[in-house]
Amino acid sequence: MPATPAKPSFALPVPVATSIAPPDLTDSTLLDVDPDAQMSLDTVAVDSRSDVVYATAELPGGARRELKADVLRPSGDERLPLVVYLPGGAFLRCNKAMAFEARQHVAESGFVVASVEYRVTSDGATFHDSVRDVRAALAYLRSYADDFGIDPRAVALWGESAGGHVAALTGVTDGLPEFSDASDPARPGQLRAVIDAYGSSELSAIAADFDEAARLHYQREATHFSAYLGRPGAPFPEIPDAVRAADPATYATASAPPFLFLHGSEDMLVSPSQTQHVHQALRAAGADSTRYVLKGANHGDVGFLGHPGTGLPWTSAATMGVITGFLHSRLDATER
Repeated sequence: MPATPAKPSFALPVPVATSIAPPDLTDSTLLDVDPDAQMSLDTVAVDSRSDVVYATAELPGGARRELKADVLRPSGDERLPLVVYLPGGAFLRCNKAMAFEARQHVAESGFVVASVEYRVTSDGATFHDSVRDVRAALAYLRSYADDFGIDPRAVALWGESAGGHVAALTGVTDGLPEFSDASDPARPGQLRAVIDAYGSSELSAIAADFDEAARLHYQREATHFSAYLGRPGAPFPEIPDAVRAADPATYATASAPPFLFLHGSEDMLVSPSQTQHVHQALRAAGADSTRYVLKGANHGDVGFLGHPGTGLPWTSAATMGVITGFLHSRLDATER
């Protein structure tokens, strides 16, 4: 196996909460995990393929960029369900090397795990482009199912932070042509499960659970999120239609694939109510949705903010057990 990549570090372009409201647990389950009891690794041999080019995207100005994926799977010839992992990065960057050990654990649990790049604001992209890239990755991996040992009938998305938002939006817009690449006509029913870990949703309310200073910043200032919505330089109150168009809750229907949401009760970057917002919309529409709140957990691994060890609840045996258990329940052969 290759060495575990170093975690990226970058300055955040948005404020960090100084206080967070207690989470609403009326429709969610509180998960009190032991961060010292970590997920297992190296239990089975895992094969890896890096920098698989799944598409070439055109950027503003006519430049072109190859979009790539890193693929992990247990050694062997058996066809396995596919889990496409979408990394976070605040819609500013997308590093497919992220969460390597978590992806390895999921692969060892019996899945082909593909971490894919998708375009973000640094590419001049909007949310439509990100979703189209994910669909292109899904189409490519299904087309080469024989090469990767994939069961194309059993496919899930798993995203964290910004990747959670993109995963949720991809899951609920399955079949909508405005979110599909012209070369791959939208076909509903291709996804069997979606996992959204601490993703945003209604961007204008991303600070709804935070202190007044953080909330006012998002109401008064234009942020990079506006560019991701296709309205650069515009503060949220001026672009409610764009906010709604990028909100997964807008597209919730009873035909959505089963969803699993996870959020930390002490998330200082994305309000915990953001995943609850989509969770409630899906349930109201009649879809299958489950949500866990991790007691005391922050926004994934935010060690770059001077909070060492914050990633441990997210890679605990209990949390990863919830994730792999959900995937097995939705993707294993007995469920297809």
